[in-house]
Amino acid sequence: MIKKLDVDQPSCIGCGTCWVSNPTLFREDRPNGELKAAATGQIIDDAARLRLIAEGCPTLSIYLIDEAEQIIYPTAEQRAARDQAAEW
Repeated sequence: MIKKLDVDQPSCIGCGTCWVSNPTLFREDRPNGELKAAATGQIIDDAARLRLIAEGCPTLSIYLIDEAEQIIYPTAEQRAARDQAAEW
């Protein structure tokens, strides 16, 4: 069960898809003057919708976290591939 959303701000490109379509769950943030997304701390009880929202992030920066504080999406493999691609 998904208990929390988080945003990996270093990988976020600030495209705005998450906060425009889901302002209850995400907000615009400007750490160090850079446009990024941030989670509001709110959650909804609709795992399928949360999964679609996270999958809609072009940089896999939206993390779905379970009750054990484990990231269940994106997978460790997906995060590693994203990070490796960003290093080239």
